[in-house]
Amino acid sequence: MPQATKRNFLIFWLSGWALFFLIGFVQPSELAGTSVIDMEQHRRAGTAMAVNSIHDQWRAEGVYSSAMLSLVIDLLFITAIAIGGILGGRLLQQHGAAAVRAIGLLAVIAHIVFALVDYTETLSQLVQMVQGQGSDMLAGIAAFARPIKMQVFLIGFAALILGHSASRILSRRG
Repeated sequence: MPQATKRNFLIFWLSGWALFFLIGFVQPSELAGTSVIDMEQHRRAGTAMAVNSIHDQWRAEGVYSSAMLSLVIDLLFITAIAIGGILGGRLLQQHGAAAVRAIGLLAVIAHIVFALVDYTETLSQLVQMVQGQGSDMLAGIAAFARPIKMQVFLIGFAALILGHSASRILSRRG
């Protein structure tokens, strides 16, 4: 893990956001223009049959490879945003105010849980894509992980924003 400096935090966190926006450009629904099936529906599919239907449509529209690429970029996003979030939380834990330190701990924990759950979800999807067919077990794991991932991501994001805002306000009061 890189050292918790403001520079490292910003490099990883902002790189994560850049990758997030890149994912939006390579997802099937963006490339095909006609696809009504996007990566979110793939995450929520829940069954091999639903996943296979999505894969069939992506193949027919010629965007299957792009869908796999978006999942690979998603793995890079998870890594960058989680490291950035952990570093940002660790910076908050160095603050003099106990409340800011507690928010920093929350940010660290949320980003660790986010990374574990989102890796599980994304790898479950990617394995199905590489195998070229859905799996009830992997589709179920991805569908189960998605809402957990979203909640801890929002908690971690909010903790970073709140913590760094509080830190700046308290530092100005000095």
